[in-house]
Amino acid sequence: MKCFKGEDGVLSELATLYERRGYRRYKPGFYEDYSLYLENIDFLISKNVITFSGAEGRLLALRPDVTLSVINHSREDEGTQKLFYSEKVYRRADGGGEFREINQTGVEVIGEIDAACQAEVGCLVCDTLATVSNDYIVDLSHMGYTEGLMSRFNIPAVERDHAYACLHSKNVHDFSVLAHRCSLDDSTIKLFSQVASIGGNAQSAITLAKECASNAQMVKAAEELEKLIATLTELGYGDKISVNFSIEGNADYYNGIVFNGYLNGVPRRVLSGGRYDKLLLKLGKKGGAIGFALYLGELERYFKADGNFVDAIIIYDDKSQLTALKESEKLLKKGKSVRISCEVPQGLRFGTTIDLTEGKND
Repeated sequence: MKCFKGEDGVLSELATLYERRGYRRYKPGFYEDYSLYLENIDFLISKNVITFSGAEGRLLALRPDVTLSVINHSREDEGTQKLFYSEKVYRRADGGGEFREINQTGVEVIGEIDAACQAEVGCLVCDTLATVSNDYIVDLSHMGYTEGLMSRFNIPAVERDHAYACLHSKNVHDFSVLAHRCSLDDSTIKLFSQVASIGGNAQSAITLAKECASNAQMVKAAEELEKLIATLTELGYGDKISVNFSIEGNADYYNGIVFNGYLNGVPRRVLSGGRYDKLLLKLGKKGGAIGFALYLGELERYFKADGNFVDAIIIYDDKSQLTALKESEKLLKKGKSVRISCEVPQGLRFGTTIDLTEGKND
């Protein structure tokens, strides 16, 4: 497992990663009209927003999210835009408490979204997580598949949110109670159970998803998901992706592919995103959109724990000082972090030890 580098190191590497893919840095303002967030409150991770009065009496808000700002200020006459950002957002941590200033970085593509574009974003999702740690997994889902599933069940509108909640929690028992209350037959419960259990290896999972697809909407979604999985597998990411239809995604904003990213040792998702054409439409924009955000606030405790880390430490004595400096320069040119010292520092974590006092390397 690759160790966490620390927040500053991650942000620097990610900026380089995105720029090499041809993405342009986007710099939003620190605030927006409060109405932007109020009208799209369900899109936000945190529903609490810091507000203040502007000079002209407008009610403004410190941004709790960057995606809404990107879309709100996008221009259709600029064609397809590939953007990335690394900005502060202001929101409460999970469980409440005081507002915090949190670093958030992410990618947004606005305009013409085709299969190649979706696959590129999928690659960036994986590469973004790998920048933090090699020990990651990406869950893929498709809003069309889950919406088609709910349509197949023909559940009354007043029960639809409850049915989605059962799917998100994979709670077959509660769905069974709902199904009987709505006079649905046992085949409905069986299909729900099958879809809720889909997971693990992407190739086998998508095969099962296609078998469970019982209407045109589900079939189309499964085929689109299958193509994305095939492309990502061919590009070398196959062992890092899985299928999970319990991923939460607001159907008022998202359509198509959605994804969550996880790191081993971190109890919650650290990355999420997907296709959100509906959000563009709601904000009066044309075209498609896909993107994701890495929530550095979720990694804060891990950065603190692992921030004092270097790839190599060089131990030297009076006779090997110049050699230590030369070896250090070689490693630095290879992109490694290095510390030279006459003794092993207390509290420092490191990968390789180069001991010039005895001529031994660990």
